[in-house]
Amino acid sequence: MIKTQIVKENDKPVAVILDYKEYLRLKEIEQDRKDYYSAMQVKAKNKKWTSHKDLKKAIGL
Repeated sequence: MIKTQIVKENDKPVAVILDYKEYLRLKEIEQDRKDYYSAMQVKAKNKKWTSHKDLKKAIGL
């Protein structure tokens, strides 16, 4: 595993070098967070809900 490194220019951080697996893990966390907030927005906007059982019946499953 590559140790995370911070690249600096004029003593200010400008980039980060990190392990690819860690990058993928962070991207997954970011996507999960976006999905969660998107779902919360949909839930807040929609007052009428259909149960899973009724939905399956409506689409013929």
